[in-house]
Amino acid sequence: MIRLCQRPGASCGACCGLYNSRDHGREAVRAELTRRTRELRRVERTLPAFREAAARLAAAGPAPLFPTVRICPLLGFLDEAETRIGCLAHPLVTGGPDLRDAGAYDVTTCESFLCPSHAWLDDEEASLTELASGDFHLYGLVVTDVPFLRAALGAVAARTGARVERRHLEQAPFREALRRLLALKEELEPGSEGLFGAFRPGRDGEPVPRRIDYQAIDRSTSPYDQILTCVGADPRSGNDLDLLEEEVRVRLDGCAAAMRTW
Repeated sequence: MIRLCQRPGASCGACCGLYNSRDHGREAVRAELTRRTRELRRVERTLPAFREAAARLAAAGPAPLFPTVRICPLLGFLDEAETRIGCLAHPLVTGGPDLRDAGAYDVTTCESFLCPSHAWLDDEEASLTELASGDFHLYGLVVTDVPFLRAALGAVAARTGARVERRHLEQAPFREALRRLLALKEELEPGSEGLFGAFRPGRDGEPVPRRIDYQAIDRSTSPYDQILTCVGADPRSGNDLDLLEEEVRVRLDGCAAAMRTW
């Protein structure tokens, strides 16, 4: 099985509640991660000290957008350049002691949990996401939303007549064009259901696909329906369907133009 949490060029902290705040934009998320990282650097590497620090960090942190989703205050930056994120209580980070019991979950949960994307994505899809995302913020939003990723890649393939492959992303113009398409995930209205994908939990706990009620808004089905559904382009989600549809068209055109240049 592939590992999505820590890739050579990308890392993800979605399961630690990375985006679970009303302002989950890049700058707000980065500021919170920096605050935690600096604070925990000064903390003694013991469980009591980390528990006290975790409680302090959580109390001063942003309120959760979804109260039932936990936010772990031990998620922070692993490198000085602040490009890679991960658990600051993990033994590979602390240099020995495993302090993950001080966080939002216990060691057993952290050690055994893998998000559903691990069962759905293959290594090629993970690699494309890693290369196109550019940083941890967009990578986590996309790699945890398989339907959105596949809808985007499928739309590019339909527009260009070629399946997107790793070799295409070795060309900077196409890599940037694909990143802009995927970055729709970062440009949704606060609280948009599209932030976390095109599904909502059903009565039995299984995911139920959302759909855009075009009839209710007197619209024909969009040719980009799959992508729009994934990003929550239903007016009830706070997003403007017409604006998003136009953005999808423009960004797909950009991908097609970039692929034709080489």
